[in-house]
Amino acid sequence: MAPGFEGDSELTFALQSEFHKGFPLENLRPLLTSGNLHTQAAAAFLTAEASSRISYKMNCVVAEIADLLDNKVVRIRFDAIEALLGCTTPADGAILGRVMLRLDDEAFGVRWKVAEFIRLAERWQLRLAVENAAALCRDSAFPILAKAHGQYLNATTDTVRWLLDHPNLLVRRFGAAVAVRPRYVVDEQFLAMAEASHDVEVREIAAASYRIHLTPIYAVWSSTLSRKRASSP
Repeated sequence: MAPGFEGDSELTFALQSEFHKGFPLENLRPLLTSGNLHTQAAAAFLTAEASSRISYKMNCVVAEIADLLDNKVVRIRFDAIEALLGCTTPADGAILGRVMLRLDDEAFGVRWKVAEFIRLAERWQLRLAVENAAALCRDSAFPILAKAHGQYLNATTDTVRWLLDHPNLLVRRFGAAVAVRPRYVVDEQFLAMAEASHDVEVREIAAASYRIHLTPIYAVWSSTLSRKRASSP
């Protein structure tokens, strides 16, 4: 992955295998900070695809991964969000806030990835993401979210409806992700509310939970609605 590297999936997968065998993760640093976009893309892919066994160990390069959130390449920003879901700690609140700010990214794919982050983040990750996004961007909708939902971001029928019907599109995007965020179960009442939204992007985020199987294995559906859908032609 020298300065003239133009992308090589075989080499990237070989390097991925070495990291899983114990190759020091600190060696990702020069790849993540390379001036070569192909090298950065390969490094972002490696961090995003890391298994749960090693992803938390990548906190040693968390600052370098976070810097990719501002990359001009959509796929690199996308992969950086995926990686930060797995390697951040409670000490990384400012970085989590930067992830949340990408809910307003110009690219739908990146906004969708932030919605996935909202759905799958630990409660502490989500709380820190919202609080720090509010602090980083005070003249945005994030302070509204931080003030309205406080420390626990509890989802109720009233709060989900408030989010989905809010005049600010960023708040609606957040609401779409919250509506399909699993607790002990996936609340299909919330999902139905998101699917009925007048906002096309809200409906798209909700539909993705079916199409791309974003639901963690510990979550179950809360009613017969999914079975009815599964039996539809």
